[in-house]
Amino acid sequence: MEIPHVLQSLGFNDKEIRVYLSLLTGGSSSVRKLANDTDLNRGTVYDILKSLQKLGVVGVYQKHKKQFFMAENPDKLIDVVEHRERTVSSLKRNLADLLPELRSLYAHGGRKPVVKYYEGAKGVNIILRDVLTTMSGHPGEKLYRVYSSVGIRQHLYREFADFTKQRVERRISVRAIAVGEGGDERPLSERRWLSLKEGAPTYSIIYGPKVAFFSLDDNTEPLGILIEDERVADTERMIFDHVWETLSIREPADMERIASVA
Repeated sequence: MEIPHVLQSLGFNDKEIRVYLSLLTGGSSSVRKLANDTDLNRGTVYDILKSLQKLGVVGVYQKHKKQFFMAENPDKLIDVVEHRERTVSSLKRNLADLLPELRSLYAHGGRKPVVKYYEGAKGVNIILRDVLTTMSGHPGEKLYRVYSSVGIRQHLYREFADFTKQRVERRISVRAIAVGEGGDERPLSERRWLSLKEGAPTYSIIYGPKVAFFSLDDNTEPLGILIEDERVADTERMIFDHVWETLSIREPADMERIASVA
């Protein structure tokens, strides 16, 4: 990863990066010289230097009654990371204390159904991570339901290869009604087959108060629609559970043998 990208990850903006790298590579400098070297006005440079001083990555000293600024040892960047980690940890603790009140407001807000649209593998990953997060914090049985379509399944998890591993580590169970052949047996999972014919055009996940539908565009890129509504999710669960009870517990090979006899 290039240095500017690393600094951006630490929260530096583009102008701060220019000033910091100028000091790091060119040594100590006055505000006037930094302004010339970075093509920034002196007021902006001065504000940036104050900001970098607060982070501890830039120092200042006096020489002939004139201020000069210098970059501190780059090891100071580790201090920046550690400070951010402490800030995030503190924020996380404060948020945990507030969650019961926030959930109460969320539950009694008379909210309308929320529909979100996602594109591509990154969008799909957002939904899949939400499945893990939602079910990890689910107060009841940690079980979600899936209508699994052979034509779509392979595209959903290609950039989230350890999804099943994370699911199992969190002790989350899944029931899948498969449409089409395939589908490996995994821990904490049950599977029944609706049909061995070509898969359905959508793949669905019913979890907590949410239902996610996936399909593929003309370039076989995944698309996702997420509906957040407890009543919709409850209805989808009722339908799924009814269909589940009507299906026999047979492997695809057994179904093929029955079909050939018939």
